[in-house]
Amino acid sequence: MGKEKLKEILLAIREDNYSVPQGLMPFELSMEMMDYIGDTDDELRDDLILSNLSKWIIDGILSNDEIKKLLNVATDEKHLYQGMGESNDTVFCRTFSVLVVALIIYKHRMDHFLAKEELQDVLSKVLGFYNEDLDVRGYIDGKGWAHGAAHGADALDELARCEELGREELLQILNSIYKKVNISHYGYIHFEEERMITAVKAVLERKVISDEQVEAWIRGFAMIEKSGIYQEDQVMAFNIHTFLQSLYFRLIDHPDYVLYGAIVKEVLMLINRFNKL
Repeated sequence: MGKEKLKEILLAIREDNYSVPQGLMPFELSMEMMDYIGDTDDELRDDLILSNLSKWIIDGILSNDEIKKLLNVATDEKHLYQGMGESNDTVFCRTFSVLVVALIIYKHRMDHFLAKEELQDVLSKVLGFYNEDLDVRGYIDGKGWAHGAAHGADALDELARCEELGREELLQILNSIYKKVNISHYGYIHFEEERMITAVKAVLERKVISDEQVEAWIRGFAMIEKSGIYQEDQVMAFNIHTFLQSLYFRLIDHPDYVLYGAIVKEVLMLINRFNKL
């Protein structure tokens, strides 16, 4: 199906409150949508395809078996890993495919249709994407949101809430977020840290990881080695500082996280060179 025809159909579906048009098979149309999940037309990609898939996945228009097939497509080399390592328009395919994964894992938490081994496989693929993708641009003029650091965190948030995944998997999620914060080639200016912190809180809410392990993870942000290149070191310092500031305020008023909040504050005081002024 051509792009303009698909857009015409999806606009009509949206106008009809996402009802399935007579004569159309929702799963087949969903596969057509996945062909354009990375299109640079943000109305098609975000407002129409993602919104439609969200409605059909969560409301049960697609069967659980069909959703599993959709998950396999979203996490394959042509979608979640399309153009990996490049900084170009392929970023949209990766970052919107991972949002489809987040939607499917949310649906799984309602209906429990994925086996533990399948969830572990999904986590492995999402972590691979999150750890390897260097194109973390947020909003791109004329093309809309890419926002891989935020979208990937949304998927990690949903996976962290899956009871089937245990301590080792949750530690992998924390370590992946740690790496994503500590980058020097891009400064996060589109509230990426808040989405990452939501995933961190999902890990903490499971109450599986020990206080000692959480403390070690937080203190690790004070141990980043500088490159010696001024601009890169400034960008990384900004990312770490912004993340820890936001983490502090997301934790401090929760009675279960007072200790963690105090540790975050201690690390912030340690790394903030302006404290001496």
